[in-house]
Amino acid sequence: MLNDAKNKFQCRLIYLFGLLASLGIAPFCVIRYLNGELVHALVDFAIFAIAVNNAVVTYIRKTPSRILSGITAYFYTAGAVTVAHINEPIFVFWLFPSLIANFFLLSTRMALLLNSLSILAITPIAFSLPSHTHSFAMLSSLCITASMTYVFSLLSQNQRSLLQGYATQDALTTLGNRRAMNEEMRLCIEDYQRNQTPATLIVFDLDFFKQVNDDYGHNVGDELLVSVANLLLSRTRKTDRLFRFGGEEFVVLARATALADALLIAEQLRTQIEATLTPSSAHDSRPVTASFGCAAVVAEDTIDSWFERADKAVYQAKQQGRNCVVSAE
Repeated sequence: MLNDAKNKFQCRLIYLFGLLASLGIAPFCVIRYLNGELVHALVDFAIFAIAVNNAVVTYIRKTPSRILSGITAYFYTAGAVTVAHINEPIFVFWLFPSLIANFFLLSTRMALLLNSLSILAITPIAFSLPSHTHSFAMLSSLCITASMTYVFSLLSQNQRSLLQGYATQDALTTLGNRRAMNEEMRLCIEDYQRNQTPATLIVFDLDFFKQVNDDYGHNVGDELLVSVANLLLSRTRKTDRLFRFGGEEFVVLARATALADALLIAEQLRTQIEATLTPSSAHDSRPVTASFGCAAVVAEDTIDSWFERADKAVYQAKQQGRNCVVSAE
C-alpha cells in the first residue's frame, strides 16, 4: 500500500518534469535557435526531449522505472550544470530544483552523491564571481538546500518505515498481520500458476485459549501469544512467513515447500509448543497445545479458497481431539 503511494508519487514527479520541460525549457530551444545559439539550443532540447520521453514511457507503463527515474535525475542535473557553465552564473538557479527532486527520484545515498558532485561541478562558477562573498553565498545556498532536503528525506524514510510496520505488523506479536499475509499469499499463488513453485499454508489455533483468559486474565493470555510468536520466530526457517491471523490463530506460510515437508514442519511446531509453553509459569504448569491444518496451493486457488481449506483442516483437527496436524488433502 505504501509502496503504491510512493510509486504514484514518483510517477507524478516524472510527469511534472515533462510538463515543466514543455512549458519552461522548450521555449528556450526556439529562442536560442533563432538567436544563433545552437549549442545552448541543443542542450535545452536534449533536456526537454528526455523529460518528455520519460513522462510518456512512464504513463504507458503506469509504473515508475528505476532506470527512467535515474535517467531523469542524472540528465536533469547534468543539464542544469551544463546550462550554468555555458551561460551566465545566474543560471545556477536551474540546479536548485534538481537538488530537491533527486531525493525523490533516487535512493538517499545516490541522491546525496549526485548532489555533492553537482555542487562540486558548480564550484568553478562560484569562484569566478566578483567577490568571495558572492562565491560563498552561491555555494552556501546550494549546500543548505541539499542538506535540508537530505534531512527531510531521512525523516520521510523513517516515517515510511514506521507506517509500513503499522500497516503490515500485528501490534502485539510483531508478526505479519492479515494484510501482509494476503499479499504474500497472492505472490505465492502467482508463482505457482507461473512456475509451479509449491507453497503450503500452515494454520494453527491454540487449544482452549479462552479458558486461559478466563482463568488468568487477558494479560497472561497476551503473554502466551507473544511466547508463541517468539517460538515461531526462533524455530521456523528464514524463508517462511509468519502471521497472526487474529485472536489465538497463527499462520505459517511455507514458501517453496510441498505439502509433505510442510506437514513435518507443522508436527515439529506442535511438539515444541506442547513441550515448552505454559499459560504462565507463575500460575499453572499445564502445557499449551495447538491444532494444525495444512493446505498446499493449487492452480485454481484464490487467497480466500486457499486459506479456507487450511482453516477447515484446523477445524477437523479440533474434531479429532485437538493437539494434532491435519492435511486439507
